[in-house]
Amino acid sequence: MKETVAVAVAIVLLAGSLCAAQVVSPRVLVKGQIDTTDLKAFAEGIYQAAGAVTPRQKAEAIWRFFLTDGRFVEPGLWYHIAGWAYEEPGGEVLDPIKLLNSYGFGLCYQIAPLLQATYHAGGFDHARVWFLTGHTVTEVFYDGAYHYFDSDMLGYSVVGEGDAGNLPVASVSQIARDATILTGKLKSPREVDPAKVDYPWYPADLREGAIGGLTELFTTITDNWLFSGTRYPREHSMDFALRPGERVTRYFKPEDPGLFYLPYAFNGETWAEFPVEVPKYSIRTEDGPHSQRDGRRWATGRIEYRPVLSDSAAYYRGRPSQNDNLRLADPRRGRAYVSRKAGNRPGTAIFEILSPWVLLDAALTVDASIQDQAGAVQADVSTDGGVSWLKMGRLAGPHTGSWEPKIPVLQRSEHGVLTPIAGKYGFLVRLQLLGAGGPDSVILRNLEIVGRFQHNPRTLPALLAGDNDLQYRTGDSCRHNLPVPLDQLDRLSIRKEGIRRVSEAGQDILWPEGETGELVLCVSAPDNGALTGFDAGARFLDLRDGLAPDKLTAETRTTRVRVATPDSPRYASMKWSTSLTGPFTTLWEYSPAAMWPDGFTENQLLRWPEVDRTVNSVPPGTKKVYVRYALKNMGMDSVRLAARVPAGPYKGTVEITHVWRSDGQKREHKQRLTNTSNYQVNTGTSADIVNEALIVYCSPGRTNY
Repeated sequence: MKETVAVAVAIVLLAGSLCAAQVVSPRVLVKGQIDTTDLKAFAEGIYQAAGAVTPRQKAEAIWRFFLTDGRFVEPGLWYHIAGWAYEEPGGEVLDPIKLLNSYGFGLCYQIAPLLQATYHAGGFDHARVWFLTGHTVTEVFYDGAYHYFDSDMLGYSVVGEGDAGNLPVASVSQIARDATILTGKLKSPREVDPAKVDYPWYPADLREGAIGGLTELFTTITDNWLFSGTRYPREHSMDFALRPGERVTRYFKPEDPGLFYLPYAFNGETWAEFPVEVPKYSIRTEDGPHSQRDGRRWATGRIEYRPVLSDSAAYYRGRPSQNDNLRLADPRRGRAYVSRKAGNRPGTAIFEILSPWVLLDAALTVDASIQDQAGAVQADVSTDGGVSWLKMGRLAGPHTGSWEPKIPVLQRSEHGVLTPIAGKYGFLVRLQLLGAGGPDSVILRNLEIVGRFQHNPRTLPALLAGDNDLQYRTGDSCRHNLPVPLDQLDRLSIRKEGIRRVSEAGQDILWPEGETGELVLCVSAPDNGALTGFDAGARFLDLRDGLAPDKLTAETRTTRVRVATPDSPRYASMKWSTSLTGPFTTLWEYSPAAMWPDGFTENQLLRWPEVDRTVNSVPPGTKKVYVRYALKNMGMDSVRLAARVPAGPYKGTVEITHVWRSDGQKREHKQRLTNTSNYQVNTGTSADIVNEALIVYCSPGRTNY
């Protein structure tokens, strides 16, 4: 059963508590390891590892780092596989931070925006993405021209004769005008002249004698489309707060071969498994998202939270009904349990799990004591910040002992089950103490909430034989994504004028009812606390050519959403203010004219700019920020907001555990730290080192009452 509740018109943080007394974004890296949690540091790490100095060297270093075949690059962070990096409602994942840390695999339409994001972070202001109707590629601008690098198909081509390392790299338009830039490198359909290329050079196409087919993707120019703006969203962050009593374990492989994130797609009516089996190539869904070329695969982990029930900060505080009629545990008075203040009214406790990695499932265990049949405990789960709830279970009295309510199953399929948790990055658990009786007629203790997630194991600090130098770092602010489901805008918006939601086979677009429309959303910190900043964004849609984004393919689809007059003026903007009455400061305004630094004009444009803006400073004491989206003959989807709140000091101890096997024997190293630090792990002299897990635990410093 799904319960929808009335909510205030302000969007409050999904992460309802301030970051005080918590460890913010703990990161552990081995010395020299490239940090995938921050794009700028990530790009700089690639440059340093490659010794890249010049623009050409830097562009090539990023291209080479992402080569999808592990034979050509170390650590082989990314591999090629279809159908597994998909999340509803957005569809194919294009967010670079998600792709790097939760997945580590995908197709051309995912690695192209990932390359663009990395080029941007690495100092190349002008990188762009082409959709060639059959292939998606990236260009980067340096030395006065654009240059096409393809990590998915593993190649690039140069213009001219001579040493490929010293010749200019061709652009998409150059290849489209002159096919010999590719075909002229061949000695035969399956053999390339090694003197004319840099290795690797499209090895799969070369092996199949298909360089001609690859070339046609470029030379059939009538279906070549250039994205006029940024192709990737900047919605996700690896920021999270590790609370007292919370443990994060990241394994180097799946806990079980059958444990993986199985995406489901929604077509507006039904759900279906998204990965497609290909018997010809032995691609089976039950095998999970592993590489088809080598032994690389995914990994899983778990977040285990045992909240300190006597600490009010352990409870979610993003909703006004939180802690309603709740009496917290008080170990000083011998009360090691949660109960009600008044036994004749319901008591409500809400807890939160946030994960920077994509969630698979969740579990809950709690000890409950219910005196008689008049009492009960009900557990519910929410993935939209408490806007709606799904029932996990109801426990009727009398009862004494452990209880494990289950996450509801929305659908069963051949290879798994669809739950509301899978594909999300956070959820709330609500426990309601119900029924008549005294204050202690229904009590709870020993609560544990577990969320299992999928992650990219090639981002872990892998230990080698001998001495290993490790770096432990934390963040200095808390950034929290805010869920903005488009079907809940009537409840979430402060103001919504002239905006309608158009749904086409499960793909939603916000579009003006007439010519213009406006949407105002409010970002509010929990407990009416102060903000330090915020993020705002959306994908804006100029659909003048009748083509809209397709969530199922990350390509194009035809849409019935049109402007009555093709030449009608188009406008969109994103502005903010600390007051609903303004004045509003402009974050972004749409410009239909695409200006390219090489001076050339490209006419076939997909005008779907992904726009994200960050405000790092707001007036001291700001508790609410209003973001206004304005549309004229344009639409938008993927509305996103995030709030930034202060990171309070943590005076406890963080315990880091490295687990590995040496000559088959399990070994571990525990490091207890109170602040950022460097430390060393010695694994011994054996060369047979198999890494198993990295565990980070935030000690509560007291019993988990």
